[in-house]
Amino acid sequence: MLFDTNCFIYFLTGRQPYLDVLMPVFRRVQRGELTVLVSVMTEAELLVRAFNLQDQDVIERVRDLLSEDGFYVIPADRRIAVHGARIRGEYMRGGGDKKMAIPDAIIIATAIETGCDAIVGNDAAWRGKTEIPFVFLRDAVTN
Repeated sequence: MLFDTNCFIYFLTGRQPYLDVLMPVFRRVQRGELTVLVSVMTEAELLVRAFNLQDQDVIERVRDLLSEDGFYVIPADRRIAVHGARIRGEYMRGGGDKKMAIPDAIIIATAIETGCDAIVGNDAAWRGKTEIPFVFLRDAVTN
């Protein structure tokens, strides 16, 4: 499974109601029962604000979390880049009401190219656009 950036934001900030849904998954990773892949784009997105604010505590928390056993940051290679470009191009051609940014397309491509069984996130624009199951967190907290 691959986590989108917002999963880590909710975890790091304690944002409810999403934290209650995500905590069992984070605990399974910590116990070695589950592996979560992370796109390098997610790592960059998590660190941008911290570097902008020069918040060393947040920078260390992000780096520590993504260095824990069970979380694996996947670099973007040319195969992932091309797949991401295809996803974004198809989304744009399909007339999506919200522009899909290239970082989002790279995150989706990372999940697909690494053989993930699902993506977990909270971006409604990704529904039906991921080629693999997408767990929409908003649905998980309302059901």
